[in-house]
Amino acid sequence: MLFTILDCYTDEPSGLGVPPYIGTYPRYIAGAVAEQKQEYEYLTIDDIRYYVLAKTDKEKIKKLEKAKKTNILVKNRTKSLQEIEQILVKTKVMIVIAGIHTPGKYLSAQPGTVAELNRLLPAVKKQLKKFRATKILTGPATIASGLYGGRKATFSRGLFDLIVPNIEFKLADLINNRFEEDVQKDFNYSDLRKIAILGAEIVKKHPDYPEFVIAEIETSRGCFRDSACGFCIEPRKGEAEFRDQKDIIDEMKALSRKKIANFRLGKQTCIYSYKRTAAELEKLLKGIRDNVKLNVLHVDNANPARVTEKKTKLLVNYCTSGNVAAFGIESFDPAVVEKNNLNSTPEQAYEAVKIINKHGAKPGSNGLPRFLPGINILFGLTGETKKTNEENMAWLKKILENGLLLRRINVREVVIFQGTMMAAAGEEVLKKNKRYYWKWRDKIRKEIDNPMLKKLTPVGTVMKDVRTEVHDGNYTFGRQIGTYPLIVGIKQKLKLNEFVDVNVTGHMLRSVVGSVAKP
Repeated sequence: MLFTILDCYTDEPSGLGVPPYIGTYPRYIAGAVAEQKQEYEYLTIDDIRYYVLAKTDKEKIKKLEKAKKTNILVKNRTKSLQEIEQILVKTKVMIVIAGIHTPGKYLSAQPGTVAELNRLLPAVKKQLKKFRATKILTGPATIASGLYGGRKATFSRGLFDLIVPNIEFKLADLINNRFEEDVQKDFNYSDLRKIAILGAEIVKKHPDYPEFVIAEIETSRGCFRDSACGFCIEPRKGEAEFRDQKDIIDEMKALSRKKIANFRLGKQTCIYSYKRTAAELEKLLKGIRDNVKLNVLHVDNANPARVTEKKTKLLVNYCTSGNVAAFGIESFDPAVVEKNNLNSTPEQAYEAVKIINKHGAKPGSNGLPRFLPGINILFGLTGETKKTNEENMAWLKKILENGLLLRRINVREVVIFQGTMMAAAGEEVLKKNKRYYWKWRDKIRKEIDNPMLKKLTPVGTVMKDVRTEVHDGNYTFGRQIGTYPLIVGIKQKLKLNEFVDVNVTGHMLRSVVGSVAKP
């Protein structure tokens, strides 16, 4: 029986699976299929888009091939047209991974949605009568999806035969019941160990394999606070649990054996909370460095209230340069913090920024600081008023004026998910203040982001190993491999998918301009 894993890419508060990242979902599912002694193939949403386009509009395909701008809708193809068709004909079960919980903009990929699949899959069937696969939806979209901020997340069953969360733990039962219905099953990290290792093989099918892939690694699931932030979906993902160090390291070793050298410990709500103590965190980080051959080791989420000097030193010492701890501060307005049960006070957040700067601001081997904080700001939370952005700006200016660095500030409008406090509060605040959001965001970009970026990467900074990623006319845009990589624009049409060193020559609001550095 051939299973085809269709990766539409995922983006969650804890976990990223948009190229060049390979998320946990395709790896775990591949491992589960392999455990059942079944065959699998891997396709991306780009493969399906390209197949439908090639079969229905040959003129568009010709224009696509001559285009001066990289088309990110089809950039991440993994197979030829003939290979895609052969796989679709043979597929008995198509497992579709989809869902966006954290809306973003992507340089070289565009996630697929259930709505898009509602259009594409019937088009595939129309062109290919032998495509008769059972279609199963899994991933974040089984809860809901919010591709854009400032509105309610939506759930759609679409054209799927089954909706199955956590399918990697249920596959044996689903095979036994011939995919008639979802099954209820308890699971924990002991059930994950074997399939996580077996699933490493699928990375060889990723469009960015091998040198440009970065593997997202899971260290825990759920939220370890007594009560969750008012907008957050993470508590709905199951009982909070830490993954054992040996299991994490063994999975990374398996990926390393498949030539993966870039890793992010990103699938968790707070890396500083890992197994509570600094000793446990060091056991993980040291174990990785002692056993895994790697080029990049970065992290993602961190609760500012859990940041300590001791743990920060560990992250600086064991991780590689350009690392970022994304702080889910969301608001510096004390009233908003209280009403939404946010994870830290403005004072705690500022202290955490100071601690990481103290130990991580020194430039590292890739040309960027070794370890910096990033800040997330959410508009539309309960209790927000016109004063809210004044509070945000006051604290951000304090950070800037006191010589502290931030790698980036992500400003979004809240996505409202069922089962959260925000769902009960509704869209009243969003509707009331929406007219201010562009102005508030623009103020942050011009008065904080841009001067911060100039301090972070002054003219003359050499950024090492920038991957040339996409073209736009005669410009090439690239990024280093890692967490929240800085976009670099080069006024030159360079060959794509090569590493170059770039000399920073100027700054945009959130990106830099550069030229290829001479050896």
